[in-house]
Amino acid sequence: MNSDRPIKIFTGVAGKAMGEAVCKHLGIELGQAHVGRFKDGEVQIQILENVRDTDVFIINPTNPPAENLLEMVFLAEAAHDSSAGRITLVPTYLGYNRQDRKDRPRVATSARVVIELLARSGADRALLFDLHSEPTAGFFHPLMVDHLYSSSVTVPYLKKVLSSESILAAPDKGGVYRAEAYARRLGHDDFVVFFKSRSAPGEVKRESIKIIGSVEGKDVLFVDDMIDSGGTMLADVDAAKQAGAKKVMCYATHAVFASDPRKVIEAFDASAVDELIITDTIPHDPELLKSKRVKITVLSMAELVAEGIRRLHEGKSLSELIR
Repeated sequence: MNSDRPIKIFTGVAGKAMGEAVCKHLGIELGQAHVGRFKDGEVQIQILENVRDTDVFIINPTNPPAENLLEMVFLAEAAHDSSAGRITLVPTYLGYNRQDRKDRPRVATSARVVIELLARSGADRALLFDLHSEPTAGFFHPLMVDHLYSSSVTVPYLKKVLSSESILAAPDKGGVYRAEAYARRLGHDDFVVFFKSRSAPGEVKRESIKIIGSVEGKDVLFVDDMIDSGGTMLADVDAAKQAGAKKVMCYATHAVFASDPRKVIEAFDASAVDELIITDTIPHDPELLKSKRVKITVLSMAELVAEGIRRLHEGKSLSELIR
């Protein structure tokens, strides 16, 4: 590191593996902090080393349970009250980001509430990855925000596994921009879009799926920012196979996997998916990701996270990482 201000990286429980991998790339030690629980379950945070005037980065996904979010908020508050020079939040997955609008009567705009909580934690800026709803980055104001994409990690791998007969697919209308961007980066001239109606989040009326474009005789790669229960994507996979698709692959940056990764993997095993590609922005026990049939590929985001942190620390542009 070239900056005169020392760098410190801390993590919550869920972010520890990522934090250790990032620190290895940066050639530094992971910061020491106690991230525990009181007997009643309350989150207990204490930073165990001097952070005065240091450049602090806090890595943790904020997917449920809510303790993941609270650990990040409390670590930031502890660093702020310990006179850290600058504090950057690094939620590798920003939970609650789907709840960004009032699409039904009397629903909470939870994305705004959660982001405002993070923004008031004492932090100065945030480094985000593959937001589900990019406009919500504005909710972090007055924090400075940088937004990076997993494509710099995933495109090199996808170029190796896609054939000349492959076509990119958006699993819903919200993913059109993402599918178009991946198609362009992978050198494909076209992509298809799967339109559908949902009876509830993650529940799809399969007979309602309409495909804009042709998948007949082609290998199909679905690209999305996240997989929750997998129900939406697997309904699309069925529709693609019925429309004559050959090999089917699915990619998503954030493997949310609902509350039971084992059941999600079993659902993919029982489907026509040939390969499921994810990243490690949300950690899972490798034993829970073992499958009987479908190939599961986990791509590491640690180098991208580390390079983003290094450039912020040294005051360099992040634009070269957006490709």
